[in-house]
Amino acid sequence: MSEALIKCPVCGDLLVEVEAALNRTWGNVLATSFGSSQLQIRLEGKDWMPFMIADRSAKGLYCTKCGSLKIAPSIEEHRTALGLEP
Repeated sequence: MSEALIKCPVCGDLLVEVEAALNRTWGNVLATSFGSSQLQIRLEGKDWMPFMIADRSAKGLYCTKCGSLKIAPSIEEHRTALGLEP
């Protein structure tokens, strides 16, 4: 993928490829008694659905100018629940 073709939809600057994840810290583990984190999304008129779970990474694009982040779910069942090709 050519970085010259990847533009930020928010500010128009270039996006760089990154890896995104919900990583638990020891402080989080102690505060939540080993509770897990989920990034969830909801389409208008639909229920919340998991997009990413802790300790599973996904491909992402990050804007170093404005900080916007685009991520794609890497877990097959999440992609299926979103209606994406597996």
